[in-house]
Amino acid sequence: MEVFVMASGSKGNMTYLKVGDIRVFIDAGISYLKMKNKMLEYQENIYDVKTLFITHEHHDHITGLKMLLKQGGIEDVYLTQGTYNSLPVDVVKMFINTHIISADIKFLLGEMKITPFMLSHDAAEPVGFVIENHVKKMVILTDSGYVDQSYYELLRDADLYILEANHNPFTLFQSARPFLLKKRIVSERGHLSNEDAARLMNALIKNKVSKWVVAHISEDCNCIEDIDMAIIKEFDDPTKVEVFYASQDGLPVIIL
Repeated sequence: MEVFVMASGSKGNMTYLKVGDIRVFIDAGISYLKMKNKMLEYQENIYDVKTLFITHEHHDHITGLKMLLKQGGIEDVYLTQGTYNSLPVDVVKMFINTHIISADIKFLLGEMKITPFMLSHDAAEPVGFVIENHVKKMVILTDSGYVDQSYYELLRDADLYILEANHNPFTLFQSARPFLLKKRIVSERGHLSNEDAARLMNALIKNKVSKWVVAHISEDCNCIEDIDMAIIKEFDDPTKVEVFYASQDGLPVIIL
């Protein structure tokens, strides 16, 4: 399993996944030009990718969707009914094969078992994904202000988490952002704070050392030092996690 975080943050989000012969994009929140350039950096062919998962319809997850579809490589699009209904009509008309998925209902793609799960975010029907093959497990969990404990067993002890630590609440409320936006971010339908994310990760990792790609980091309301402090504060053993910090420039490949 090879995972390429192409971009992460409020300006755009996209991940590329290779499992066996399967190539998948997760979201398309950057320009098509940036997609092409990132794939060239990874020495990967963008036209080999036939499958796209969409977590939700917010702009930073679909910016490049229309142009990606225009190029003709994507054949299968997986998304919830709520997300489908929220996308522009001219975009969904470009889908070749549409697969409507639902939270908690597993589906198979090649050697992968994928379990969508419900997120708490101010979108129509957002989902995260647990993606497993016969040896490895990864979790994609961004854009959620809250994670219900009923999902802990599903999410527990993955080899890799792409999970957001979006903001430091103190820095957020000291920022010049509008107050209504601040309230939205810290709400249960907003984004996880550093402490929320670290506390969640500590609860999920029990029996192994996991990799954590800290995703969707606010550029003006967060910093790596604050995230580090939250991990030290909330983890019973910080050595059980290997931490990577994603940005709008993405990350090198992570091989599981």
